[in-house]
Amino acid sequence: MVAWLKIITLLLMLFFPMPDMQAAAILGNLRCDKGIVSRGDRMYDVLMKCGEPTFRSVRYEKNIRRDFFRDIFPNGNKREEEAYRQPFLVEEFVEIQEWVYDFGSLQFVRYLTFQNGILVHIEIGDYGY
Repeated sequence: MVAWLKIITLLLMLFFPMPDMQAAAILGNLRCDKGIVSRGDRMYDVLMKCGEPTFRSVRYEKNIRRDFFRDIFPNGNKREEEAYRQPFLVEEFVEIQEWVYDFGSLQFVRYLTFQNGILVHIEIGDYGY
């Protein structure tokens, strides 16, 4: 049964090959002229590999996250009541940049989202212009 499934999958891949750019995007990557870009890369690395984006937008968001009180005393010990404290909320400001790469009418537009300079999301759009 498993062997038949492998054969059918192989035949489908032979008759319906996936374009290289689309295959890379499905894996969460973007293939550019000078290398592959993936989540976790820095803005500088993306700029060096893919060049200047077609469009950029910048916005700032206030994120609220939970944090726990970590009061360590000079001897390195915590008081028992301090160790089991309830979490409190911390406000932090995050810079969000969205870059758009339009590689032409034969390829899909790519939308890259950066948080504080780190690539966090790659999205595929429609065909470019």
